[in-house]
Amino acid sequence: MAFPAQPNQSIIRGFIILQEVIGLGRPSGSREISRLLNMEHSSVNRILGTLAATGFLVQDKDKKYLPGPHIHVLSALSLNASQVIPASLPVLQSFHDFGAVVALGSLWRETVVYFLHAKANQDLAHSVGVHENYPANKSIIGTVLAPGGPVSAYTDRPKLGERAWGARVSESENIGIAIVLPIDHPRANPPHVMQQMAEDAAQEIHKNLLNRRWASST
Repeated sequence: MAFPAQPNQSIIRGFIILQEVIGLGRPSGSREISRLLNMEHSSVNRILGTLAATGFLVQDKDKKYLPGPHIHVLSALSLNASQVIPASLPVLQSFHDFGAVVALGSLWRETVVYFLHAKANQDLAHSVGVHENYPANKSIIGTVLAPGGPVSAYTDRPKLGERAWGARVSESENIGIAIVLPIDHPRANPPHVMQQMAEDAAQEIHKNLLNRRWASST
């Protein structure tokens, strides 16, 4: 993504710091955040204080920071505006119906953040936003969203007795899907057939996103 000629560095740092606190999933202090991001402590401390004053972060009794009430509002507004969940649910449901684990996620630094993740015995619609983040190097979504990664891929997980497929929704969207089946499942072989199905599903989600965004803008 191209930056403007004179990007506002304070806003950029603010977003980076906010995402870091949320991504850690636990209370964290200003010095820890400063160290993790390799930023000057005084600048980090000032930005954290500003985010707390606006309600995006709060401090606990130990003066450590964690997500504040305005994050919940921003999260709900963002998911609604992005249209990614309603655009993806009907597409992923078709895989879930024949017993696949399905997931939808995005890449943040070295982590896959899941928008939804449903096992075969879970209700797909109720799986939105409930799964913990996962290391990108252990996730098929991380594989397809990595810089220079393939449009689609699959991998075997012998210890778990399963095979996982992933596909990138598009070049412009930092979103990927995952489909996981027992390796002896009838749909798991030959693997390239499901890989193509995953790639087609990702393209369908992208088309749904474009249609929804166009409809909401008119």
